[in-house]
Amino acid sequence: PKSRRCNNNPMFPSISPSDVGNSGLLWLLLSYGYVMFVSSNYISEGLDLLLLVPSMAGLVGSCVLPIMTAIPDGAIMLFSGLGDLETAQETLSVGVGALAGSTIMVVTLFCSASIVEGRVDIDATT
Repeated sequence: PKSRRCNNNPMFPSISPSDVGNSGLLWLLLSYGYVMFVSSNYISEGLDLLLLVPSMAGLVGSCVLPIMTAIPDGAIMLFSGLGDLETAQETLSVGVGALAGSTIMVVTLFCSASIVEGRVDIDATT
């Protein structure tokens, strides 16, 4: 029997949640999460190694690092906008919300960590 698809685009097949069940969805979540974890570690280690080259450290820190960290966000937006117009508009709004939420979380996390770690005593006698 032909499997049901979540979208009608044969170039980008997707898995229907009713076809795999809860255990299949858990497996997909864990396997995709592991792949994303390993790939982000590879990107991070590669960028750290590029920062060790003295002649390229300024270029890497100012240009390459921001571009490499923005590529996954751009890919999320690109792939969430594929498909017919109605589906693309709905999934793109979800992608924009996820991108905004992750950006706000990262900014909040680092700002609060810098405030906590950078605090000093006002009274020098204590």
